[in-house]
Amino acid sequence: MSAEAGAQPQRLRLFVACDLPAEAERAIRTWQHTELAAHDDLRLAPALHLTLAFLGSIDPVRAPDLVRVLSGITWTRAQCRFKEPLFLPAHGRRRVVALELDDPTGGLRSLQAAVSAGLVAEGLYEPEKRPWLPHVTVARFRRPGHPFSLQNVNISAFGVVRMVLYSSHLERAGAVHTPVADFPAS
Repeated sequence: MSAEAGAQPQRLRLFVACDLPAEAERAIRTWQHTELAAHDDLRLAPALHLTLAFLGSIDPVRAPDLVRVLSGITWTRAQCRFKEPLFLPAHGRRRVVALELDDPTGGLRSLQAAVSAGLVAEGLYEPEKRPWLPHVTVARFRRPGHPFSLQNVNISAFGVVRMVLYSSHLERAGAVHTPVADFPAS
């Protein structure tokens, strides 16, 4: 029997996220280099997005179900703005530097709840136990670290208009994210 005949299909590492508008991403990139680049204990996040649901390892045969569920979610542009930088987790040694998003209309929370509920109903997602926090990861500590002083990102309010199903492939230099399907706001 050949190795191929007995091989299991490769599982997909997937997550659902909202892309940021170009002007917000540019502002974060500038801020990353101004505020974070000098910290040797940090690795800047190469991909900037707002994660709605990390699905983990999914059987490829379930990918059409994911697309069907996400396609069925009707959502409108979510207005938001960046709040102050924060370090996660909130207690103990920190692992992540993030920018929290203010969601004054609740559009982001509604979208995340709809994504979560739809995927849970199909058996495709198990929500985290902690409440969802709208944020963009901007850096990771190489080893758990401690908070330090940071300035805020200066950018006006912006709209989130694109939800994406991404595959994530882990490589030595970090995760490589590839869009699988795109779901624009209506």
